[in-house]
Formats: sequence, structure tokens, C-alpha cells
Amino acid sequence: MMRVLVLLFSLLAVLPTAALADLRELEALMESPASLSGRFEQVKYLAALDTEIASSGRFAYERDSEIRWQTLEPIENMLRLTPARITSEQAGTVLSQLETRNNPVVALFSDIFFGVMTARWSTLAEHFDMQTRIAESHWQATLMPKASEVQQVVSKVELQGDRYMRQIVLHEAGGDWTRIRFYDIQQ
Repeated sequence: MMRVLVLLFSLLAVLPTAALADLRELEALMESPASLSGRFEQVKYLAALDTEIASSGRFAYERDSEIRWQTLEPIENMLRLTPARITSEQAGTVLSQLETRNNPVVALFSDIFFGVMTARWSTLAEHFDMQTRIAESHWQATLMPKASEVQQVVSKVELQGDRYMRQIVLHEAGGDWTRIRFYDIQQ
């Protein structure tokens, strides 16, 4: 699970740069409340095995403070992101803890994921080239990584939403992909 989240964070770092007007329009459409929670369904496709693995759970965030990603099915796991660290826990036991101050990659992923969850498009545009489509209250964004290091892992990221992020699809360079859908979102 930690690998998938790290990959998710790295994929989000590859958003293509959108025009300033597009960024402002996206920011105007999306709400950025101080806290948000809901449910997610995630499907990971493994090209080498031609199979999909599904998981689901709950998420919550407090702006600039913490993101909690709790997988409930098929295995319970808690991933906590703060500006200082990423921690993975299972049954109350810490499985791994990565500090942002010692690891620039972890710091970048944390910054990007907080940017996605709080609709900070300008932060994402620093790392990705972005193409957007906006139709009334719905939007889509395709993000392409700027840095070659990210391109080796992620080929593109597709985001969809309305006033909230509703779906993320991360395409990996090797043909694998991860789709995350958000629902029952509450402030």
C-alpha cells in the first residue's frame, strides 16, 4: 500500500502547466475547505499479470496539517501524511515512517498530495504540464510530468471533478495504472 501511495504522489507531481486563466478557473470551481472527509474506491491494474486489485476505505484531511488514508478492504491499513512525514500503520503498529526533512522525494510527494486535496493548482503546475477541460461545474485535467525522473515512473495523471476531486487515474511508465474514485465527501 505504501508503494501505491508513493507512486500516487509521484504521479501527481507530473501535472502539465496550464495557462494562468485555466488555473484560476479551476480554483474557482473547486472548494478548498479547512477539512474534508469521505470514502474512496481504488483499483490497481498490474500489466505484467493482466489483473486488477481493488481496495476501499476512508480519507480525511485537515488543510496544511494531516491527510489520513485508511484502507478498510481487503486489508486494513492507515497511511498518515503530514508536512513532516508519511507514516504507514497496521493494527496500531508503525510499518514505516518516512521523514520529509531527510528525503526530498517524500517532501515533494507530500507537497503535491496536499496540493491535490486542497485544490492548489499553482503548486501542481510547478511539477506538471497541464491540459484542462471545463464544462459548467465539471472539469478534467491531464497532467504530464516535467522532470525526466518522474517520467520514468509516471507517464500521465488524469484528474476529474466538480467542486471536489472525484477521480484520479495514475498511469505508470510500465503500463500499470491506479484509479481512485472519491464519494460521500463531507466538509
